[in-house]
Amino acid sequence: MAGLQERLDEFKKSFESGAPPYNAPHEAIETMHRATAELKATGIEERALKVGDRAPGFTLFNQDHVPVASADLLRQGPLVVSFFRGHW
Repeated sequence: MAGLQERLDEFKKSFESGAPPYNAPHEAIETMHRATAELKATGIEERALKVGDRAPGFTLFNQDHVPVASADLLRQGPLVVSFFRGHW
């Protein structure tokens, strides 16, 4: 099984080819590249958490709009946070 970075690289190559199933137009890909470059230029990468860093505690709302604290979840074991922006 391919490692995560290899899988991400394969996905990026497939997506940026403009071929099915994504059919991403060249203009959209260029916009994404420009936005990524602009973000990198702000220095945000240097301020982001790195592998092994401890994230600060937080409380977020779940899908039912109930607040959930990271500390409560960590008491149950390791925690993985996934951000889902919803359907368009």
